Amino acid sequence: MKKALVAVDGSEYSKYAVEYVSDLLNKDSWEVVVLHVIPSMEEFGIESVAPPSLVAQLLEELKENAKKIVEESAKVFQDKGFKVSTLIKEGHVGKTIVETAKELDADLIALGTRGLSGIKAIILGSVARYVANHAHCPVLVVRKKGA
Repeated sequence: MKKALVAVDGSEYSKYAVEYVSDLLNKDSWEVVVLHVIPSMEEFGIESVAPPSLVAQLLEELKENAKKIVEESAKVFQDKGFKVSTLIKEGHVGKTIVETAKELDADLIALGTRGLSGIKAIILGSVARYVANHAHCPVLVVRKKGA
């Protein structure tokens, strides 16, 4: 059985990707791992300016939100008969997706994208671009029509 790693963030683009992938893959040939990556606090510089208690509270809220995100996404696959599991990790989002796919020996990584272009893409960077450039397996980047 092949394994798809579906990275989710709770956005409308991510939800669209989950629906798209759940319709695209065959439940009898694919098992699905739904992954949400909580961005590390270091990426935002929060640890250097906020008291430790606030950082801990924020991280706890992010973990609770992450659980809801992966459960909601997993339910879409479960309702269509897929074997599905969930993972929540913390770290650099793109790098963590790529590393997790390698650890799982995934046959496919799927994720949604907003499709930023121009200056926004340069300034904000792109998780999808990072994953596509560093993954060991095929990457399906799902862009919502009209986005």
